[in-house]
Amino acid sequence: MSEDTSSRTSRWKDSGWYISLSGFMKEYRKHRVGILGLAVLFLFIGMAIGAPLIAEHDPDPAAKVAPAFLAPQWVSVFDPEGVVSQEYLPDPYLNDPEQHEFVAQGMNADEFTYVHYVDDPGDEDDFSHINITWSHTPGPMFWRVPPDPTQNLPDSLDMGYVIQTLEWEDEALPSDANMTIDVAVTRTGDFNTEEGALMFKVYAWLVDSSGHWEKIFQSFTPYPDGYIDRREDLSYYDIIAGWGGMIDEGEGQEDPDDTLQVVVGIAPTYVFRNYFGTSPQSNYTGTVTVSLRRVSMFAYGEYFGILGTTDKGADAWAQLIYGSRISLTIGVLATGLATIVGVIVGLTAGYFGGKTDEILMRIVDFLLVIPGLPLMMVMAAFLGPSVENIIIVISIFAWTPASRLIRSQVMAEKNKAYVESARAIGASDTYIIFRHILPNVTPILFANITLGVVGAILSESGLAFLGLTDPGLPSWGRMLADAQGTGGFSNGAWWVVVFPGLMITLLSLAFTFIGHTLDQVLNPRLRER
Repeated sequence: MSEDTSSRTSRWKDSGWYISLSGFMKEYRKHRVGILGLAVLFLFIGMAIGAPLIAEHDPDPAAKVAPAFLAPQWVSVFDPEGVVSQEYLPDPYLNDPEQHEFVAQGMNADEFTYVHYVDDPGDEDDFSHINITWSHTPGPMFWRVPPDPTQNLPDSLDMGYVIQTLEWEDEALPSDANMTIDVAVTRTGDFNTEEGALMFKVYAWLVDSSGHWEKIFQSFTPYPDGYIDRREDLSYYDIIAGWGGMIDEGEGQEDPDDTLQVVVGIAPTYVFRNYFGTSPQSNYTGTVTVSLRRVSMFAYGEYFGILGTTDKGADAWAQLIYGSRISLTIGVLATGLATIVGVIVGLTAGYFGGKTDEILMRIVDFLLVIPGLPLMMVMAAFLGPSVENIIIVISIFAWTPASRLIRSQVMAEKNKAYVESARAIGASDTYIIFRHILPNVTPILFANITLGVVGAILSESGLAFLGLTDPGLPSWGRMLADAQGTGGFSNGAWWVVVFPGLMITLLSLAFTFIGHTLDQVLNPRLRER
């Protein structure tokens, strides 16, 4: 090691901040409560940062993902007959070719082809999808004669479709279900005309193990460019037709086994016949390619997700996770802003004294004696429910403890010898305050800051509970307000009350433990004890 490097290392090790920091950490580690508080705080910070990875659904309180007040999925272990709300198809995003079967049927079955493209992880624009192509040249067409009276089956006997099978192990029907299809249609030749687009349809069916086909969806013109997301909410009769045969209601089970096939495909259709009694499709030449990149079957029951759903059917787990961002952001920023104001006021009042001290402290006394929450409610309602306004409202009433604490410390420091020496050599008041006094009074402020975060978090939760924050933001207080306003707890939806309250309590305790430990480590009087 060179002489310059050695000297720099020596100066770094001998610097005051290094000695203070190492000594502080050594002393802090002696307090188990403080370590526990840090561990819980880091857990919440990780939750806030990793929220997009942890929560699957939209955290918007109005983003409905399931029926209202569904219990958490893990509660279903106590209900053997309960149906869990979830995706029941094994491969909704079409990643596994082994999960799909392609069928081409009819006299013109050779006109239908199938290609499965698997996602390339190295290509961000690539995704798994299935292409079903109908390539038609002039020739005979084969129609269903007589037409299907239920209208579940297409006009043509020629069809090309893919099948994915779901297993149903529950002993009850789903309360609701929906099928989602991401589909794109590409046409060439005669099928690329307005009339040619009428000569085929894309279909989706439910096929039970007894062979009954229940049509869920059929396409209509016009066909837009690119993928479209088609979500079909199944009716009560669709659910009975699809799942009913698998449920034994005391009279035996109609379907041979507990499986249900989801079928998506393409089939020709005719609009009219000409005067010669032939179908106009027979003279058409071209291709139709149906591209599928998602085929989903989501069935709902009494249970959903990790923490169930809220009064609006939103995912409670997503709101709980993203709520940590709101609480930490408002708690830290409001306390930081309040601390800056409190430090400036305390330094000014304590150092200059006299009328300056008298005026500033009377303002502090006034803010301390008036009820804070009612005024915060009025100001929050007046300024608006944005996060920025809530931070300002909370900080307006949170700077007074810091100012009094700093003032008392400054009054004790300003008459010490090092301050008198600085004055003697001509140092300005500003230089003395910020270069000499502030570093000596700052350590005692850290405990007050952490405890101030607790007050800010509780204030935000209280304002959210009263409906004075942005209703579109996921907040623990907002979750409690929504649960209280809709009678969630009285209706048995305990999860929308217990877990938000628990999060507020745990985060507040974490900062309280840290603040208590900082006070013991940094406060000389407590350290001597």
